[in-house]
Amino acid sequence: MAYILASKLRSIPVISDRGLQVGKVIDLSFDETSGKIISLIVKPVSSEAFTNFPKNEDGTISLPFTAVVSIKDFVVVSEKVIGIHLMKSTPEKPESSSLPPV
Repeated sequence: MAYILASKLRSIPVISDRGLQVGKVIDLSFDETSGKIISLIVKPVSSEAFTNFPKNEDGTISLPFTAVVSIKDFVVVSEKVIGIHLMKSTPEKPESSSLPPV
């Protein structure tokens, strides 16, 4: 297993597994009890990027660490995992019934 220092991740480019430029790593968030990394804090390449993704107050986005596929010269993230994360975090809309009210 290769080890990478967190300081080496700062400013490393983030791309999706389909080649979409996402942004650059700014920071990490982790669980202080277990030490597990929870998310990558990423500065998007543009304000138009990830418009449907919730942004932090400073304009950064938090990508779940479970989406990380690979780390070397780039951090590669899975668009599928990010999509699932977005679906889980979006509040469900009540389904409308096709039946008339009684």
